[in-house]
Amino acid sequence: MMSGLATALPFLHRHIFHPTDFTQASQTAFIHALKLALVMQTRLSIMHVDPDVAQEHFEDFPRVRPILTQWSLLPNGSSKEAVTSLGIQIKKIRAVGDDPAQAIVHHLEFHPADLLVLGIEQRTGLDRWLHKPVAEPIARGAHLPTLFVPSHVEGFVSARDGTIRLRRILIPVEQAETAQRAIDTATVTAEVLGSMALDMQLVHVGGDPMPPVQLHERPGWNWHQDHCQGNVVDWIIGMGAEYDVDLIVMATEGHHGWTDALRGSTTERVVREARCPVLSVPAG
Repeated sequence: MMSGLATALPFLHRHIFHPTDFTQASQTAFIHALKLALVMQTRLSIMHVDPDVAQEHFEDFPRVRPILTQWSLLPNGSSKEAVTSLGIQIKKIRAVGDDPAQAIVHHLEFHPADLLVLGIEQRTGLDRWLHKPVAEPIARGAHLPTLFVPSHVEGFVSARDGTIRLRRILIPVEQAETAQRAIDTATVTAEVLGSMALDMQLVHVGGDPMPPVQLHERPGWNWHQDHCQGNVVDWIIGMGAEYDVDLIVMATEGHHGWTDALRGSTTERVVREARCPVLSVPAG
């Protein structure tokens, strides 16, 4: 089914990486990282960076077996070895450093991953300037496909039982090449996650016509296209809320000029306001 599309998601069968700071934001992202690892039968690395962490606090890491037991995938009292019988490998990494983002990017240089899953606290205005962001610099420095999971939403994976609820995906369309990369990524993601009934919503903002793209037809899938004018970020956030989407998939080219350096790229600004997870894919 995925012939010709598998290259859209190189992380399908290799390595998922999840930084954690033990907050609720990280917990929601961890649930998504764990479920993706199970579905894709891949490795999951969980890393925590702290200026000064005593060894005895190492077990503060998210506990995997209780969640798998709650999801009815393991019986009570299962051993660590039982986790690998589910087809996944879990590695927990502890590091000491004053700059978590820098330490994580440095680690990824020597231990490459194929997908980042990041929890994000959505701050804007003065509150954002007063709190140093971590998720955005990690994604920018690693230059990898990244799933941003806002702390205040459940997302498309249920923490209660691990079920996936992916019914609507929003895909912003700008240039043909970057749009096609986002469409291919959304298609493979939905297929891997087993979405049988799905609405794929394309939105193009601007005066130019919608660029030509290839849509991948599947039984039970519906493709919709909207063309509008105005502020790109406002339209993406507004349509995401209006259609109650479960995921936004965007191809990003990073920062362009000093304005983006101050405000963030279009993708970063969407991530700060979205009411659902955002899957960002490097355009290059």
